Amino acid sequence: MVKTEEHMKKVFYIEKVDFLRSMMEFALKAKGAEIYTVATLENNFYLLDDLLPDLIIFDVETAGNHIAQLSEYSSKATLVAVGSEADKSRVEGVVKSFLTKPLEARNIADRILALLD
Repeated sequence: MVKTEEHMKKVFYIEKVDFLRSMMEFALKAKGAEIYTVATLENNFYLLDDLLPDLIIFDVETAGNHIAQLSEYSSKATLVAVGSEADKSRVEGVVKSFLTKPLEARNIADRILALLD
């Protein structure tokens, strides 16, 4: 009997703060996800088309006026926004989940990957 490898979850994370990008990358890789990170969406939409991620996580402030473009990917990928409580209304109806800053490193990967199950 041949054991097939489970599909590795592809995650695309847009965050301008280096430390937060690194923390998320480390946490998700430790859980077996394939993660790609960028600091800005400017000139990086081609990556979304090429990678076809299962999950797109974006900082509301970093995404700025690209939120409408990101919503076009909601049929292809689960969208998760990160931001302050005040940012929540900007993405209502667009995202599956909203994570409030500051993010806690504890269990963040489990919480995010559970959205894909």
